[in-house]
Amino acid sequence: MVRHGSPLKPENDLPAVIEPIATDPIDTTPPPGGLQTQLHSSQRLNEYYNQVVAELRASLAEIGEDVDGAT
Repeated sequence: MVRHGSPLKPENDLPAVIEPIATDPIDTTPPPGGLQTQLHSSQRLNEYYNQVVAELRASLAEIGEDVDGAT
């Protein structure tokens, strides 16, 4: 007896079973010097934030002096 309409039979020349596409494994090792570069970048960013905070505090102190002097 011949079975018709088998679910594994390709229709319209499409494969009946989709095979996973082979991909390259993800390389999780950091590039040479990558950690040093990140550390240097973080240090520069930290210095910048410290400078900005110091400037904001100085500006707030000036505003506080002006407000106190006006009253």
